[in-house]
Amino acid sequence: MVSSRLLAVLTSDPDGPVVRHRWRAYETHLAAAGIVLEIVPWPKSRRKRRFALQRASAADGVVLSSRLINLGDVRRLRRRARRLAFDFDDALPYRDTSRGATPSRTRKRRFAAIVDASDAVFAGNAFLAGLADEAGREATVLPTTVDVPAGDIVPEPAGDMATIGWIGSRATLPYLEERALALSALVASGRHFRLRVIADAEPVFPPGVPVENVPWDISTWRENLTGIHFGLAPLPDDPWTRGKCGLKVLQMLSLGRPVVASAVGVQVDQVVHGETGFLGTDRASFLDGILKLMDDPERRRALGAAGRDDVRRHWSVDAWAPRVTAAVEELLA
Repeated sequence: MVSSRLLAVLTSDPDGPVVRHRWRAYETHLAAAGIVLEIVPWPKSRRKRRFALQRASAADGVVLSSRLINLGDVRRLRRRARRLAFDFDDALPYRDTSRGATPSRTRKRRFAAIVDASDAVFAGNAFLAGLADEAGREATVLPTTVDVPAGDIVPEPAGDMATIGWIGSRATLPYLEERALALSALVASGRHFRLRVIADAEPVFPPGVPVENVPWDISTWRENLTGIHFGLAPLPDDPWTRGKCGLKVLQMLSLGRPVVASAVGVQVDQVVHGETGFLGTDRASFLDGILKLMDDPERRRALGAAGRDDVRRHWSVDAWAPRVTAAVEELLA
């Protein structure tokens, strides 16, 4: 009988997508290996962080999830953790795109400190692993993954009007809004379409762009996303976006919906151009991908089916569970 070991994941957002897709998704697989997963909140208040440090002391291993803690807390956590890993899925040494995607001296110092203090580093993609390497430690790439629903692909919505989808949050809405020119060009061409935006905020577009705003909810997002014909995943190209892990691409492909995505970062690997969707290198090629999917329903459905199969093989929880379990086993050894 395998003895039970405790892995404590420290996070500032216990219910957020990072923990949900990078740790909770593997809870059953880890349990089969005798590893009990505990998600521990890391609050802003230093006094309230005592509980998190107590749980770190009690665990066989600790994962700090995508959080840059101050240098004093790095030292306190290192003293209490028997084995410590740092897991991150954003380009943490940089400010985000809205602040110029420029390097931050404070963020870089904190990033280097937690990387140096860790026994293992898990990065969401190769670009992020390179940042860990620059900080002095080799990282294991563990991509963000999704569950692929069983059974047949849910058929596209009926009718001639295309529903184009996007899913995300208020933080990433500007990436979609930046494609306003392409969407306005579709309107001007006389194309009939609807843009379904599944998010916790509403986008701002020029008049005439037909937007259907659908509030994001953990219990309904999947059903709402199956109500599209294909999806969009636009990104600017900067150090912050190169660190993105492509969750929205995987969510759409896993449901059998092809994607038009910017050729930025990991999205270049997630979308097989011409086979599971289209990659755009500029506004013109991005619009061209949209038109191809609007005008050829048969090809669109074929690309969607191929996309779901590709995600199942290369980007799913089931595909990565053995490697995630092995990485945790090595941490706890």
